[in-house]
Amino acid sequence: MMSTSYFILSKTTASTADNDENQILYLNDSRLSYILPRTLMSCYCNDGLFESGLIEWSKQFCSTNATFLDIGAHTGTYTVSLSKHCKRVVSFEPQQMSFYALCGSVALSNLRNVQCLQIGLGSPDQVGSSTLNIVSNDGGGSSIHGHPILGQEEIVIQTLDHVAQCYGISNVGFVKIDVEDNEYDVLLGAEHTLRSSNYPPILFECNNPAINSQLFLFMTNLGYNIVSVRGASNMYLGSRSLPSK
Repeated sequence: MMSTSYFILSKTTASTADNDENQILYLNDSRLSYILPRTLMSCYCNDGLFESGLIEWSKQFCSTNATFLDIGAHTGTYTVSLSKHCKRVVSFEPQQMSFYALCGSVALSNLRNVQCLQIGLGSPDQVGSSTLNIVSNDGGGSSIHGHPILGQEEIVIQTLDHVAQCYGISNVGFVKIDVEDNEYDVLLGAEHTLRSSNYPPILFECNNPAINSQLFLFMTNLGYNIVSVRGASNMYLGSRSLPSK
């Protein structure tokens, strides 16, 4: 199979038609590349990838024989970092610019087992067009709930069960969900996929367990044990077996 290498050709707006101010950056195919929000550049430079410890911890749930679902992938830090530990990765990101950055990170990292979908996931009642509220310049925190701060986008919502059927998603070994208070609805639309994959571990965000009590009850009724993730105040793991410490 042909392997494609990438470089970045940068031009100033005043010299787009000539070669006076070209800047070429060659990328090493053996390294992972991340397209990250410029507004958070100092944070990434000083502290590394956000949730880097959590990403490393998540490797224990990945398998080179199974699929990883990154639901609410943003620009792809989980997707890119965990891809080589999985047979297949399917990443969902509905916000337009974050989706473009996600695809760029995957392409520049030369990942052949990742599929990126600009689709929001939700419950059967949410299927169709919906308004996504943009709350930050880096695209993070965007939600179909709450109120817009910077703007709005129209997105498409489907259930995971429908998308899984359309794209042949099966044998799911691990799921990460970070969709800003829509986690419960995502799971309502994912029952068949979870059942057919023997209920894989689910890492999910929950900023207010009291408000999202339906989420915990729903997962418990599916047979999941739920534990809070040490060092991450708003992240939880649903699993039918205890994780490694």
